[in-house]
Amino acid sequence: MHPLKRKILPFAALLISASPATHATNDLALPFYTLSQRAALDAEFDPNDPALQVLGMEEVDVWDRIRKGFAIPDLDNPLVVNQTAWYTARPDYIQRTTTRASRYLFHVVQELEKRNMPTELALLPFIESAFNPEAYSSAKAAGMWQFIPSTGLDFKLKQSMFKDDRRDVLASTDAALTYLQKLYGLFGDWQLALAAYN
Repeated sequence: MHPLKRKILPFAALLISASPATHATNDLALPFYTLSQRAALDAEFDPNDPALQVLGMEEVDVWDRIRKGFAIPDLDNPLVVNQTAWYTARPDYIQRTTTRASRYLFHVVQELEKRNMPTELALLPFIESAFNPEAYSSAKAAGMWQFIPSTGLDFKLKQSMFKDDRRDVLASTDAALTYLQKLYGLFGDWQLALAAYN
């Protein structure tokens, strides 16, 4: 045995045996606090402390956030009526897609709100990929936001035989929102930006 290992093992055993938790009761549900830890617990509440802000956050209804951020006017034409009827007739599909979306929707809405973009854009992956990051189309579009290879490269989504950033939810969401902002800048209309995205 290496000489250093012989010195470390007894030292570790000494630390474990001298630990105050071993002298306390065997109830692991009750933590043992030192005086400095108790003083920290009694300190005043600082509303600017990010750790406490996270602990104090209320549960957020992401669907309510999406509804409150609607900013694109509705279209009223036969195509919209036809597509609405298609989705209405398939509640099982909507349920499956909504369940899959629950993994990603909070992040997408958060990014839209940061950029002051209409929150109904968070629902675009419902149409593009049914919120499937592994989706792949016959036009070689991939990922939740369905980037074709050339557009993916334009927005710095690397593609190799080992990794395809079009399937990376965080990278592709950033790229898709940047692309949508660019299209909105060109057309000045979200409906035209959505038409151009597709």
